Amino acid sequence: MERLTRKLDGGIYVVDEIKLRRDAGGYSGDAITRLAGFENMFEDLISKQDEISKELERLRSEDKMHSVKFKQLLANKLTNNNVLILLKSYGLGKTGDKKGEISEFFQ
Repeated sequence: MERLTRKLDGGIYVVDEIKLRRDAGGYSGDAITRLAGFENMFEDLISKQDEISKELERLRSEDKMHSVKFKQLLANKLTNNNVLILLKSYGLGKTGDKKGEISEFFQ
């Protein structure tokens, strides 16, 4: 992946002007497209965690905790949670989203 940002003295990151364009509604360009991709992935992970939790609860209520589906969903939830923890370790996902604070997924 080509890096779009560079670090200046003092720890501030910048993007070269060629990677951004000012449009009528704000900014666009390579850097904004990359940021949107990360934001979409993050929102999708949060949404999938919620869906998986609901499905795991349903399977628990049906006493299907030893099923292959339950085990696969649990593995998916743990994998997603590890990705969320990694993102948090880089300062991503610290703020809440529409569905609530992200911190609930790190407990």
